[in-house]
Amino acid sequence: MKTVPDTFDVFILGAGPAGLCAAIRLLDMGYTVGMLEQEQFPRPQIGESLSPGIHNIFEYLNAGHLLEDSAYLSNIPAKVIWENTADIYYRSGQNNEGIIVDRSKLDQELLEFAIAKGLHSIQPAKLKQSINTENGFILEIIADSVEIKVNSKIVLDARGRKGTLLSERVPIAPSAIAVWTHIDNNSITKEALIEAVDDGWLWGSPVAGNRYRIMCFTDPITLKNNSDLHLLDLMNKTELFSPLANKARNGHIETCSVTSFVNQNPWNKQFVKIGEAAFTLDPLSSTGVEKAMRFSLQVAIAINTYLKNPDSQHPKNFYEEKLIESVVNHTHWTADYYRKAWAYSEKKEFWMKRANFQLDISKNQTNFALKLEKEYNQDHPIFEKKQVEPIPVDLFLFSLWNKEINISTDVTFKDVYAINNDRIIIKQALIHPNLERPTVYLDQVELFPFYKSMNGKVVSNVIADLNKFMEIEKSKKILVFLLSNQLLVVDKKYANV
Repeated sequence: MKTVPDTFDVFILGAGPAGLCAAIRLLDMGYTVGMLEQEQFPRPQIGESLSPGIHNIFEYLNAGHLLEDSAYLSNIPAKVIWENTADIYYRSGQNNEGIIVDRSKLDQELLEFAIAKGLHSIQPAKLKQSINTENGFILEIIADSVEIKVNSKIVLDARGRKGTLLSERVPIAPSAIAVWTHIDNNSITKEALIEAVDDGWLWGSPVAGNRYRIMCFTDPITLKNNSDLHLLDLMNKTELFSPLANKARNGHIETCSVTSFVNQNPWNKQFVKIGEAAFTLDPLSSTGVEKAMRFSLQVAIAINTYLKNPDSQHPKNFYEEKLIESVVNHTHWTADYYRKAWAYSEKKEFWMKRANFQLDISKNQTNFALKLEKEYNQDHPIFEKKQVEPIPVDLFLFSLWNKEINISTDVTFKDVYAINNDRIIIKQALIHPNLERPTVYLDQVELFPFYKSMNGKVVSNVIADLNKFMEIEKSKKILVFLLSNQLLVVDKKYANV
């Protein structure tokens, strides 16, 4: 085993996508990063179906080449039965940049990529204990029957579900279990299949190794201690999967819990949960890896801010805000999607429980859980983007060239967290009914300083003022955005500014 430094800025537990994503970003920021992984790579791992947004993340990490493997599958079309048992929805694979990878291979290559950047990896190894001190944590690690002690200012726990004890979990959905098997793909469709049934839903897709995976998601209570028969029973109830039931009869059946939860105290004395150790998604979204990695990018910003200023409350608050935002958005989206299934309209128990789930923190009333409950119980209307024709910018502005504009009375301002040079800062955001969320930047321009200066001026003068700080095309674009969304109005209504 290579000699391992005894002190790190950041030490990460777990070498899955979430942990490696955080490691790569922190290494790029110049920090010393260590990592412990319990298993020897390569190791088998499910979760190979990656959503389209994964490409942007890998490109951002300068690791996009890792997805360019001829063995990986993309542009897979799908047949879906969901809203109506009589209708099969055909989803084209064209322009859908989702990809099915070999996770054992991809995770190993991502680890090697991080090691080449300077990551110190201890693998395979186990964490014996972590001891909190005034200067961070002392980690006692067992590797090859040898005990290693390392010090770290902060620890990121990316050990997945096993990184969170049952007592630490706040359920954000009813209990669920996945049951799956593989069949030889030589004579099987190259399409993905998705179908809702009374007691759950099934997903099938080609995967690496010339196999076809068939997976059902159901309530644990319905298994009746025989997952083999249950999977076959569900398949036989379907239109899309029943032709495959005989081929699956002799397959090896595997199961795992897929219950969604969030950790009740995810940032605890600089011991920070990320990935599935922080929160797990309902498999319905098919975005687990992408969401975990995207959250890790935000965590890296929080850690950088903390290491620059350990006394600041911004890193923890930012982290919790982003985690709660992810959890709430996902749970409400998921419940809405379950309501769209035909089985929900027929009041099937599996679907009713998921569509009408209520958060209960009675056993986990931590400060974080209380914040989550408050946000979860607020109304979260779905913002519908209006489909409008492109605005001819020059013609639009010319028609208002000598008109006076003012700040709309519907605009308010709010302090929000923003990111600048990989650090968390406070910025003023604009809030308006026509905006999906509080808005700080437009086209990488901070709006607030310019916005208030536009009040009471004519359009031509506003353009001239903006042009002192940015290119003319960008200044026109910003002004048209503000006017067309009615954040600025051409009338005599003045806001209290």
